[in-house]
Amino acid sequence: MYIVRSSSGEKIHFSSGRFPGSVTRPAAAFFWRLCGWRRYQHWHETVVASVHSTSSRPALLQATHLTRKDPLSDHVLLYPASCIIRHGDRVVLSGASGSGKSVFMRTLALLDKPDSGELALRGRTVSQSDSSRYRAQVAYIRQRPVLLHASVEGNLTFPFGLAVNRDKKYDRQKIERFLQAIDRPSSFLDKASGALSGGEMQLVCLLRVLQLDPCLLLLDEPTSALDEATAQLVEKLIDHWMTVNRHETATLWISHDEQQKARVGERIWLMENGHLSTDDSEGAHA
Repeated sequence: MYIVRSSSGEKIHFSSGRFPGSVTRPAAAFFWRLCGWRRYQHWHETVVASVHSTSSRPALLQATHLTRKDPLSDHVLLYPASCIIRHGDRVVLSGASGSGKSVFMRTLALLDKPDSGELALRGRTVSQSDSSRYRAQVAYIRQRPVLLHASVEGNLTFPFGLAVNRDKKYDRQKIERFLQAIDRPSSFLDKASGALSGGEMQLVCLLRVLQLDPCLLLLDEPTSALDEATAQLVEKLIDHWMTVNRHETATLWISHDEQQKARVGERIWLMENGHLSTDDSEGAHA
């Protein structure tokens, strides 16, 4: 499924059919009846241009036939899954609880080793020896944040002591620009982690990751435990990160909130009983 904004800014959801660039007859007929021929022509041109624009962007991450089994029972957790995430993509992964969404996302993040299949980042196959550097680029954000017993700034400077980040330096001004985007003062950096709310802890975890310039965020229900206002702050921070990177980055977001899906997603994928369905015919048949 693709989501396209109308000229008024409203999001229109529609099925793209089997191949990117096609528009299903029911969707076209509905819009034609609703808005008339001229607006239908404009809508169709907008839709097709958007779909072609998406499919023509270079692949950021490509997964080919990834599988996972339970190591104890040998039960299949993830059936062969193939997909392409492109520069600028905002993908939502939908599906019922227990359908395999987190299994798939953790496999993409190489937090759990796939039993078979291949990952390619920016066209280069990822080997097991590349996993640390890969995870620095493909960042997994969990539902419940984990912080050190230190100040906010202490948590933010910690990653720069790790070998994988030895070529990077902490940039306080960069962090302050992120804070400005979510209306937080610089004094927020002095707060103790133990004094933070759950939402503030998640914001700090995000800042800790975003400052390291990943190219892809894998967001595993990061706002499910937050109130609506704080959840939208998290969304705002991620949107700011996408914007300042000129949409060269991408997000894959698991959410059960239909309103949030509409806000953060422009492509919709579905997981059902360990089977992944995407909107990309090239990725689906890789």
